[in-house]
Amino acid sequence: MTNPPNFDNVAPAAGWFPDPTGGPGSRWWDGQNWTEHVSDPTLQAFSPAGVPRRVPQGTPVYTPFIWLITLLPLLAILAVALWDTDAYMRASLNSPNDPLAQYLDPGYLIVQALGFVIYGVTVLLAYFDWKTLAARGFDRPFHWAWTFLGGTVYIIGRTVIVRRRAGGGAMLPIWITIGVVVVSLIVVTVKIVGMVSVAMSYLTSY
Repeated sequence: MTNPPNFDNVAPAAGWFPDPTGGPGSRWWDGQNWTEHVSDPTLQAFSPAGVPRRVPQGTPVYTPFIWLITLLPLLAILAVALWDTDAYMRASLNSPNDPLAQYLDPGYLIVQALGFVIYGVTVLLAYFDWKTLAARGFDRPFHWAWTFLGGTVYIIGRTVIVRRRAGGGAMLPIWITIGVVVVSLIVVTVKIVGMVSVAMSYLTSY
């Protein structure tokens, strides 16, 4: 079982070809030799047992959906950055008898609403990303439902699975996510410092 799939003088590129042993499925040709990986089209099982099928070399590992999932948190960061937290704190401190005062602040409402919208859209995008990866031949891609635990969970899990199926790569969304987290920490820290400063000024004025 050493002859290449087309039996020509030049061996073809790696890929799935009819099993030369006569089996009903396909066997993976790595570009030089037949491997032990065999697909069963009826059972959707792979040999050896438990070893997922790798996609052919060159299969795209990124989709527009994963980029949107990765970059959507920037909208929340922008909303927080533009939020007038000084006015929010003053309204809260000047209305001690109105427990709803802080929750009626327009900036607060926008940030909260945007957070829910981003969460829902991220789940939807993860579903489409999952479907796209499956259509490209990725065996058992990381399930989109994990996004209910957060977009970062999906990005990490997706990266791990895609790297295993594609033999590497697919790390860029994680690096971008790390950058987004760093930016968010900076923005939130600046806002918290400003809010504490307003609170301290209010307390020292009495």
